[in-house]
Amino acid sequence: MVKISVKSSFVIALGVILILIIGIFIWLHHETSPEPYPVEEIILASPDSIVIQTDSIIEPIIYHGNPNLRTVLGPERKELFVNMMLPSIMLALKKIEHEKRKMEKLQRKIERGRLKVQDSVRVDSIVKYYKCMNLVQVIHSLETHPISIILAQAAIESGWGTSRFFIEANNVFGIWSYNSSEERIAASETRGDNTIYLRKYDNLYGSVFDYLITVARAPAYKKLREVRLETNDPYELIQYLVNYSELREEYVKILGTVIRQNDFTKYDHYKLVDIDEDDPLWQSL
Repeated sequence: MVKISVKSSFVIALGVILILIIGIFIWLHHETSPEPYPVEEIILASPDSIVIQTDSIIEPIIYHGNPNLRTVLGPERKELFVNMMLPSIMLALKKIEHEKRKMEKLQRKIERGRLKVQDSVRVDSIVKYYKCMNLVQVIHSLETHPISIILAQAAIESGWGTSRFFIEANNVFGIWSYNSSEERIAASETRGDNTIYLRKYDNLYGSVFDYLITVARAPAYKKLREVRLETNDPYELIQYLVNYSELREEYVKILGTVIRQNDFTKYDHYKLVDIDEDDPLWQSL
């Protein structure tokens, strides 16, 4: 008969206890882990329709229509505007990240010499669309900048949600339209004899996503795309948005002031709740 020493018995008992503890931890984690969230659609009939985000984990909401924030004054308007914009910003950043992962997958195929003919055609189209030399440059272009900058530009360009373009066209960032076949509205001002048009979006998410793609593609933001690979400092990055507005350097100063006065950097660490990526609405975005 094999004899087991007291020391060996203690080690075995300790091992059993550790296994039980680990098992209980895994079971509790499984039981308490929330299910992935589906994307919710909300019609903004009034400012009361805006969901107030209670912590740094943002709910996935697609807002349609716009409440009349002109009727809301002071700090309350700003609070409602930020809470209205955060879900669209987080979802758009998530979608950009999703697109970047797909590009990285294609790049790995290229590096392994496993790119199929249909993939090669797709890569050529993507590289051309983003005005890049290769897929690596596209991946770099799909890096994003801090939420604080996005919020500050949204606030400035939309007048904290009170501009006509925001209310009538969901156009948060003053993105112009050069294509007569797309949905758009005319601006009141002109450039010489030419009418200025701004894009019209179905919802706030569409406006944010298009803004991020515009920054990823436009030659005017080439330096911004390069610098944001090296730093996430919003006050440094806004220096390279000088071409976003005709105000130029003054626009950069205003951006910095809006970020600082509204403590927007606190949102740079906010996250989107774990969403259900099989959700049909998410997949349709």
